Amino acid sequence: MPRAVGLPHDRAPAGTKNTRRKRGEKMMGPSTSRFAVSTIVILAVIAGSASGCKAPDRQAGPREKITFAYSANPNAILVHIAFAKGYFAEEGLDATPQIHASGKSALNAVIEGKADLSSSADTPIVIAVMNRKKILTLAAIQTSTRNEAIVARQDRGIKRPRDLLGKRIGVTPGTSGHFFAYSFLLFHGMEEKQVRLIALNPDDMAEALGTGKVDAVSTWVPYLIQSQKKLGSKGVVFFGENLYTEAFCVAATQEYVKKNPEAVKKVLRALIKAETFVKQRPEETHRLMAEFIQLDKAVIDEIWVAYKYKVSLDQPLLVDFEDQTRWVIRNRLATRTDMPNYLDFIYFDGLHSVKPEAVRIVR
Repeated sequence: MPRAVGLPHDRAPAGTKNTRRKRGEKMMGPSTSRFAVSTIVILAVIAGSASGCKAPDRQAGPREKITFAYSANPNAILVHIAFAKGYFAEEGLDATPQIHASGKSALNAVIEGKADLSSSADTPIVIAVMNRKKILTLAAIQTSTRNEAIVARQDRGIKRPRDLLGKRIGVTPGTSGHFFAYSFLLFHGMEEKQVRLIALNPDDMAEALGTGKVDAVSTWVPYLIQSQKKLGSKGVVFFGENLYTEAFCVAATQEYVKKNPEAVKKVLRALIKAETFVKQRPEETHRLMAEFIQLDKAVIDEIWVAYKYKVSLDQPLLVDFEDQTRWVIRNRLATRTDMPNYLDFIYFDGLHSVKPEAVRIVR
């Protein structure tokens, strides 16, 4: 689990330390994430960008301090831009970035009291709720149908989906990559018990695939692209655009939201500013993203169409939570065995107060 590391606002994330488990194959056990983003690159991005345009603070006096945990991948780019362009400061917040290798790790930082807010995919949120963690989803900030995929080795006889039968597939348990593997197998007439799911850290995926420790991996960008590059022409990639629409969300504990409703509104306003920036300045957005997640800008330009950035609470999010809950219950991945009322785990007042038209969940 990455240890919380943060710096004052308008300074770059300095990285996180990670307690590593011994390398090797592990069957579906807890895993820790290793942050692999270059500190120097992030320093240059945030320090350089934040100096470019800043509006006066929304309020005078001391800024409210927050720590925002988020992952180094395209899903969280609205959070990164809000830091890079100074939008949190404009809203009167003294925001500290805390970088993680996955949204699951970022959400755990919130649950463990090491951060105030996090951004993560839907799957870790569902599993947290099903493990009786008192969290609230504040908004979705990104959706995608092509952020996850399975990358497989053709030299292991994998050329079509059914060839995955009996093979070792690396997953990070309790993440969107894990849920995608389940959905993909089910769609193609297979079950998880017909393959070997191997627990891997996100940033170990490419190496494990390249060395043959696993036959395939189910993961997300940027680890997906790293895995593709590792295999080159020897690899095959299976997407599933019609199987799963990932929702990347901002979450906090119920206690934090209750005590800090105004801070929540400021965070949401800053993210909405970032959404506007993405729409109006795509080229600069691509550059910031490329530098942040260490991918060539040409790659970002190519995959950009796969992502939709919008701060919202839409009805499909509720359906998504319930679909994933059935998977959690069926596979006994959490302590609860009943369907919760997810309306109790979504905070509507914050987004409704700053952008009411963005709230479209039927209550």
